[in-house]
Amino acid sequence: MIKFVKGFAALGALALALPAGLITAKAATTDTTVTATTPTSPSPLTKSTDVGLQQTGSLTLDSAPDISFGTQPLSVGKTTYTSSAFDSTLHVTNPGFPSGWSVSVAGSGFADATSKAPLKGATLSLEAPTIAADDSTNQSTPPTTVSPVTVSSAASTLVNATAGEGIGAYTGTFTAGDASLYVPAGNIGGSYTSTLTWSLLDAPA
Repeated sequence: MIKFVKGFAALGALALALPAGLITAKAATTDTTVTATTPTSPSPLTKSTDVGLQQTGSLTLDSAPDISFGTQPLSVGKTTYTSSAFDSTLHVTNPGFPSGWSVSVAGSGFADATSKAPLKGATLSLEAPTIAADDSTNQSTPPTTVSPVTVSSAASTLVNATAGEGIGAYTGTFTAGDASLYVPAGNIGGSYTSTLTWSLLDAPA
């Protein structure tokens, strides 16, 4: 019994030692390859902005000129006199109305201030003024002009803005000589006056 136990014990020790000699260590391997991807831009965001522009004020004819020919020598023959002065400009304000507009002028016959005698056969003619927007950054198409205009009792268009044009404030500048007065022979001396009527219409001519 005693020998058997010892032999078993020795055998057991041997048996425990054998597996230790059979163990083989092996390092594990892992695939670390990384595939690069190209980023894509996100879709754009669509938003809006808005503004409301309310018209204020009215379409107005702010000024128009008196015209002076001064004192001229009366000729025994037909004569054409030229103007010496315009006392103001032609000014129109359109605060955003898209319908277009026009300025016309009409005149009464020349008559002597005292005797009321007419200046027979006299004809007044006007060259168009130089039109410019008061604001140099104005984006509207400026009005056009008609030249020359023969002034009579019927209104004659001098400045015209078609629909969608002539928006803003505009000044028409006359210079000396832009008016001429034809006087035929056979008239008498006097101080003659004609009344000019300047009209602004809220529509193109």
